[in-house]
Amino acid sequence: MEDALLIGYGAIGVVYSYIIQQSGRARLTVVARSNFDAAKQGGIVLNSGQFGKITDFRPHRVLSSVGEAADRAYKYVFIATKALPDVLPTSKILEPLLALSYEFPQPTYVLLQNGLGVENDLYKKLLERDGSTPPQIITCAVNCISMTVGNVVEHKARTTLEAGLYIPHGSVTSLDRTIPANVEAFRSLMEAGGGDIRLVENVQAAKFKKNLWNIMFTTFSCLTRVPLAFYVKTPDLWDDKVMPLLLETGTEVAAVGRALRFSEADFPSNVAEETIAFSVETMKDWDINSNHKVSTHLDIEAGKPFEVEVIVGEVVRLGKALRVSIPR
Repeated sequence: MEDALLIGYGAIGVVYSYIIQQSGRARLTVVARSNFDAAKQGGIVLNSGQFGKITDFRPHRVLSSVGEAADRAYKYVFIATKALPDVLPTSKILEPLLALSYEFPQPTYVLLQNGLGVENDLYKKLLERDGSTPPQIITCAVNCISMTVGNVVEHKARTTLEAGLYIPHGSVTSLDRTIPANVEAFRSLMEAGGGDIRLVENVQAAKFKKNLWNIMFTTFSCLTRVPLAFYVKTPDLWDDKVMPLLLETGTEVAAVGRALRFSEADFPSNVAEETIAFSVETMKDWDINSNHKVSTHLDIEAGKPFEVEVIVGEVVRLGKALRVSIPR
């Protein structure tokens, strides 16, 4: 059995730790920071609509730093931290594994992070470390409705993963037209653990669609400090004010996607409308007083850094570079 490492033990990290562990194909080491004590003692509860209520889940090893984890080879290193290039770049988090003193082969890195351009920093550092070996980075669009309250992870619905090998060509339109062996093995690992995964040819189009949702819904919830269910379940407010505003915002962002020349199949012309319809359907059974908040909303309430650069900033930069008007 091979070893896997997961860094970042928030809601997404806990869900995917459970999937990896359930596969029976990897000894999982988790690096947890703020919730290290609870994770070490098996005190994290996963209350999942997909897997049920899990009260006794514990990874093979729980450590408090990446430095401690740099004592062995890993087939996969999963990064489930927030992507904060302006505060703490991913390469800085991974420094003990990227150092020349790390005596083991470089793993395949799996990025479970929101946002666009999250691969750039790590890819550059891997090239600097060993330019003769192409960096192996699987990048993912994670669709997961979850939140952490204390030591309880509330996981409302099925989590789906769209993934592909990151191959840069100078823009986010990079295409992956093959399925390498390590990516196939990754899919097999996820499926063995009960995860829903789809390998996609243009993973950046999938990530852009997920980012579109974040810009439309996450930023609105954060700006207003109100959980999304309240808007969706208040018909007059939703129909007359909120939904039209979200549609206008989404239409602008979608114009950037079209300028990137994503195909109609990967990024349909009505993607903003589809995103709204999907969200309304997802929340149709939620209570109007549901306190389920997106993770960025929770970060703001806690005074923590949040992912504005990779979610919003990267789209603004792309819009300027492509001369697409995005005033909102």
